[in-house]
Amino acid sequence: IAVSALRALSCFSHSAGMSSVMDTKVAIRTFKAALNEKGSGDASVVERKAVVNGVSKAVKSECAPYVEDFFGCFQHRFQLSSCTDTTVGKMLKCQEQFSA
Repeated sequence: IAVSALRALSCFSHSAGMSSVMDTKVAIRTFKAALNEKGSGDASVVERKAVVNGVSKAVKSECAPYVEDFFGCFQHRFQLSSCTDTTVGKMLKCQEQFSA
C-alpha cells in the first residue's frame, strides 16, 4: 500500500491542500521506516493508521467529483443521458490509482 499510495499522492492535485498531502507523504515514509524497524506487528499500528487516514482523505477529496457524478446517475437510475459506463469508469479509475 505504501509505495502505490506514495506514487498516487505524487500526482495528487492541490485541491486537497498541500499540507495534508505532505503530511500523508511523511506518514507513508514513517510507516515504511517503522515496518523496517519494528516489523508488521502491533508496533507499527499508529503509523499504519496515519497512512490509512491520510490516503482515505486524499481519495475522498480527489475523487469527489467522480463519486458525485456516479451518485447522481445512481439516484436517477442511470436514465440521464450523461450516465454511461464512462461515468463509473472514471470513478473507479480515480479510486484505483490510490489502491493499486
